[in-house]
Amino acid sequence: MTALAIITLFVFLLCGLPVAFSLGLAGLFLLYLMVGPSALTAVPQMMFVSVDSFTLMSVPFFILAADVLVRGGVTNYLIEAVEKVFGHLRGGLATVAVIACAFFAAISGSSSATAVAIGSVLAPEMIKRGYNTKYTLGIIAVAGGLGILIPPSIPMIVYGTVAEQSVGKLFLAGVIPGIILALALIFAGMIVFGRDQAARSVKRAPWPEQWRALKKAFWVLLLPVLIAWTIYGGVATPTEAAGMSVVYAFLCALVIYKGLKPKDIIQVLGESAGSSAMILLIIGGATVFGYVLTMLKIPQTVTAAVLAGDLSPVAFLLIVNGILLILGCFLDITSILLLTSPIFLPIMRQLGIDPIHFAVIFCINMELALITPPLGMNLFILSGITRERIEKVLWGAIPFALVMVAVLLLVTYVPKLSLMLVK
Repeated sequence: MTALAIITLFVFLLCGLPVAFSLGLAGLFLLYLMVGPSALTAVPQMMFVSVDSFTLMSVPFFILAADVLVRGGVTNYLIEAVEKVFGHLRGGLATVAVIACAFFAAISGSSSATAVAIGSVLAPEMIKRGYNTKYTLGIIAVAGGLGILIPPSIPMIVYGTVAEQSVGKLFLAGVIPGIILALALIFAGMIVFGRDQAARSVKRAPWPEQWRALKKAFWVLLLPVLIAWTIYGGVATPTEAAGMSVVYAFLCALVIYKGLKPKDIIQVLGESAGSSAMILLIIGGATVFGYVLTMLKIPQTVTAAVLAGDLSPVAFLLIVNGILLILGCFLDITSILLLTSPIFLPIMRQLGIDPIHFAVIFCINMELALITPPLGMNLFILSGITRERIEKVLWGAIPFALVMVAVLLLVTYVPKLSLMLVK
């Protein structure tokens, strides 16, 4: 029956069915075979309960806030400020791209939103100025992944719900690894773009220009500070902070920067609702499929096999990294999280691996998934923005992906990097 469960899921996926429906229908079919028609009446309630969570309410709020800022063109002011202050450094706009991605990640919680917001402005500009096209697309595709590591992170919110961990602590755990990864990508960009004449020709902006750019971007730069202050200062929960970020994003886009027109609001609401619904549907479908896996005692069987094999935490984490990298080629982040958590979490408890540390490991693996074909979302985003072939984006991303792998191994085997702000 276990083999049938896996085969059924992959058949649905290969037929082109969306992941949410593939998971739900596979679970529904197996429940029917195992229990009979009576079990099917519990499925709708099971799906509803899985998304009936106060913590999960923050997901649509953060998605909406990011969509409002992107549609309102607020990111242009952020990029201009970062370019004026950091653009003269070695690597030029490549350094600016990574720093801008890190800043926007601290607002959006989404890698796709980060790649769209920064890539749509910087990628064409870098190419126009003579930067190597391949590596330009590659560094933005990889740096866009910071959106799911630097808090607030949507996958960490989902993980916190599944693993019953504090979302605030999970956010804190991503800070140091996120900074390390950003610095590593900046250093890699300085090496890769060091020979580009365009990257070396940028002069330091005079202080008055820097100050004017920072003044213009002040309100958008203030948003991540407000989110961090409300959550870590005990003023609000992550969900309440997410709601506040939506109000603040509308204020910035409509009133302060005036880039969002009232006629655009309905479209922004519709697009963000679609993105949120997709994530929540995946959670509901994965819950049904996960229930079937539990009935088949797959988590218990795998846990017993690992413990019988006397695997050390080091060996187990190495295997987990390999599994997550493979799954990242075929499934989206939320699906991987919900499918693997019931299996990995019991083993981690037995081996003494901190679940908060594991959340950071998971997020870095999922950053790699965003640039891993055939499903690498950031590859498609950058390809769509610049009309360049997917292969070109992929080859340009490889040097920076190798840097990310090195950071993944560092974070995996030095847990203190993830836990120093938490404990």
